[in-house]
Amino acid sequence: MKLFAHRGWSQGAGENTLEAFARAAADPRLSGVELDVRRGLTVGTLVVTHDPPRAAAPVLLLDDLLAFLAGTDLELLVEVKEVGIASAVIERLVACGVAERSVVFAFAGVARFFPWTRPRRVRLGAILLYPWTMHRFIDAHDPDVILLGWDERPWTRLAFRAWWSVFSLARMSHRTRKPVVAGIVRRSGDLHWLAARNVSAAVADMDFIEDTPGAAMPSS
Repeated sequence: MKLFAHRGWSQGAGENTLEAFARAAADPRLSGVELDVRRGLTVGTLVVTHDPPRAAAPVLLLDDLLAFLAGTDLELLVEVKEVGIASAVIERLVACGVAERSVVFAFAGVARFFPWTRPRRVRLGAILLYPWTMHRFIDAHDPDVILLGWDERPWTRLAFRAWWSVFSLARMSHRTRKPVVAGIVRRSGDLHWLAARNVSAAVADMDFIEDTPGAAMPSS
C-alpha cells in the first residue's frame, strides 16, 4: 500500500507549504503527496491552499510547487477545491512534466464538472462519501481512481470501518477495476487495517501518525 502525506505533510500549521512538501520528499516511507488547489486572488493564478486565500496572507503558488515536485519522484494527488479550474490545473501538470504521476480529484459535487469526456492527459478521480451511491457516479463518469474515507469527526471513521468490515474494499476495487485511495489516516492502526484490505494507497496526517506510540508503517 502506498502512503501519501496529507497537504504536503500534515493538516495544521505549515500545511500546503513548500517546507511541508520538502519534508515529504526527504521521507523514504512516502510514495507521494496530497495537495489542495484554488483560484488565487490575482486573475489567472492557482494557489495551493485548503481554504480560500486571504489578502496579505502568504500562499504557495501552484507553479512554484510543481517546479519543486518536478525534481522529485513523488506521486501527486491534487484536490481541486472549486468548480471551473480543473482544466487549468491539468494544463499546469502537463506543462511541468508531472501529469503521468498525478491524479486530479475532488468531492463529487465539484468532480462532476471535470472534463470527463475529453481525452485524459491525467488520471481523474472523485471522493465518493456514500458507498451506496458510488456506482451511480462510476457509471456516469468512469473515474480512474476512487477516493474514500472519513474526516476528523470520530464517528465518520467508525462508520467507515463498520461499513467496510461488512463489505469488502478489495472486492469492490476488483469489481470496479479502480484503485482505491483511503484517508485521512491519523492512526498507524488504521494504516495496517487498510493495508490488510488491499487498498492501493492511504493519505495520512504524518504528524499524527508519528505521535502514535509504537507507530510503524505497513510494508508496501
